[in-house]
Amino acid sequence: MTESPPAGWYPGADDYLRYWTGSRWSEHITRADRVLPSPDPSARTASGTPRSVLVRTLLTAVIVGTLLILANRATEFGLAALSSPTRGFLRDWGALGLLALTMFLPATRVGYRKRDFLLLLIPLYNYFLICRIVWRTTYLPFADWLPRDEDAANWRQVPHPTLPGELLYARVPRD
Repeated sequence: MTESPPAGWYPGADDYLRYWTGSRWSEHITRADRVLPSPDPSARTASGTPRSVLVRTLLTAVIVGTLLILANRATEFGLAALSSPTRGFLRDWGALGLLALTMFLPATRVGYRKRDFLLLLIPLYNYFLICRIVWRTTYLPFADWLPRDEDAANWRQVPHPTLPGELLYARVPRD
């Protein structure tokens, strides 16, 4: 009987590395030029357990719906205070601008660059991006996405606290 190789990063297709949990391949991949340390099973993860998909979905729907309503109302009140028409082009773009500004800080905490908030000014795409930012925000302090190179020092890869063999990222505690 052959023993399986130890858990770690192994070469995959197209200059990517895949993570072997010791019993199966994980969904995690990374570029070959970006070597990540293998997760330490004894490493203490962030406090708590990650939210389930159902809870994240409900939170995302509630938060995004609330943001859309508040952005539209705030724009209408602002335009009414300026004695401008509260319907039409100004209201729509004002609401888009408010949404972009409200998503700026959460976006930078969940792996987006500061300049990426300009993508929130693209009609229809902005709804997708807002949902994605809120979806990631509801998972904090954990991350199920690969951190950007410039932010990788702030995260460490740890085993999932409730799903054996799964990996996620947790913020490095500051001393």
